[in-house]
Amino acid sequence: MEESDSGFKYLIGRNAGKSAVISAFIATHVATMAGLWFDGARLPKFDFNNLNGYLVLGLGYGFANPAINFAIGGIIHYTSGIIWGVIFALIFHPAIGRFVKPLRALTPINNYVKGIIWGVVLWIISSAFWMPLLIGPLLGPFLTAPPPSGLGAPCGVGPFLSCFAFYGIQANLTNLLWHTIYGVNLGLLFSPTLVSGSRSTWRSSAGVGVR
Repeated sequence: MEESDSGFKYLIGRNAGKSAVISAFIATHVATMAGLWFDGARLPKFDFNNLNGYLVLGLGYGFANPAINFAIGGIIHYTSGIIWGVIFALIFHPAIGRFVKPLRALTPINNYVKGIIWGVVLWIISSAFWMPLLIGPLLGPFLTAPPPSGLGAPCGVGPFLSCFAFYGIQANLTNLLWHTIYGVNLGLLFSPTLVSGSRSTWRSSAGVGVR
């Protein structure tokens, strides 16, 4: 636990900005590793590294150069995870504490709950927009095309991720699991608490801690 000059102490880092970046990187990594192992539990494999690679490089290049696709997509994916984590730490975390009275106190439990809520928010964004609107048009034709040009799946990417290739609603629930893992780790690691005796409030000092 590191103490800052703003009246707060952080589990990681000495200010809100540094704590947010480190916490978001770790949360992204844990969720990413979990997603790559989902198929071992008979769940849809969530490989956001490759999906991001396909978006940038295209399916043809990505299939022909899997290592490059995975690396480039991974950089984009981790950067995105860090950005969403910083938004959580510097905007969502203090804002929800102002509007939801039971979450106003800066306690590890409240920070944990805020992380779970943020994970659900990102699940909604991912399921409603990112997967069907970006991944759907890109990967859908390949998923549903008959072999050997495709996989012959009954579904591409359904609305609100209602189906994905050979998976039905299980795909959406697994996406929720992925983002919950991210949110749980983010909320546990980005955990500001007041220094004993400090009269600072999160509202007045949230920006100060970034300096």
